[in-house]
Amino acid sequence: MGPHEYAEHVTVGHQLLVNLGGPVGFGWREGDRRHGATLATGGLCIQSAGDANAPLWRDAMTFATASIPPSMIAAVLLDRAPAPTATFAKRHCVADPAAYAYVRSLAGELASPTEPLFAETLSLAFVLHLLGAHGQARGRKQLAPKGRLSAAQLSNVVELIHERLAAKLTLNEMAIRAGYSPYQFARLFKATTGVAPHSFVLRLRLQRACRLLHDGKTSQADVALTTGFYDQAHFANVFRRAFGVTPGAFKGRQG
Repeated sequence: MGPHEYAEHVTVGHQLLVNLGGPVGFGWREGDRRHGATLATGGLCIQSAGDANAPLWRDAMTFATASIPPSMIAAVLLDRAPAPTATFAKRHCVADPAAYAYVRSLAGELASPTEPLFAETLSLAFVLHLLGAHGQARGRKQLAPKGRLSAAQLSNVVELIHERLAAKLTLNEMAIRAGYSPYQFARLFKATTGVAPHSFVLRLRLQRACRLLHDGKTSQADVALTTGFYDQAHFANVFRRAFGVTPGAFKGRQG
């Protein structure tokens, strides 16, 4: 995007911007005064919902921007969530290599998807990082769960996964079935099974796909739909990454 200056406005949602290109001159307003600094490659700007904002940059800039709804923070921190306007400390042009890495990972996942749950899991981890690194005092106190899921809780979640394997399945739905927030559930699920929820679901999708390909009665397009992938191309890419061969080659070997 070319040089740009926004009129002062109140942000809706928690706003963040990460510079993906070269260094640029970046400005912002605080009260009646203008400030400026260099926004380096990977540099981060972030502020809470309801803050006044009037950014400008003096050079062409390639960037990623996102809005985090306060409801997501509330779901993560539960009763420890701060008021929306007190969630993040204002940051302008700060270095945050981890945030830059998360943005690049999310961009890569959106460009070439793996398990649909992976983007949701990455987003949750990114939000947790932002709260830990840039949250105001109350926002940094995250409730870290201890222990593991009970056998009944795990059984309920696995049953849900099998029921919804051919459909869209969210981390929140799995968490509700176990009785936790998405953040708590993801931690407890990994402690219980040894793998993250998205990895567990992907393994089950691929196992079902292998069975269907082995039977030889289902087309690759139908296998993709039956196992919850976006389409045949998505299924073929993920299958090849997992097994080193295309679904067609795998099916041929079974014959």
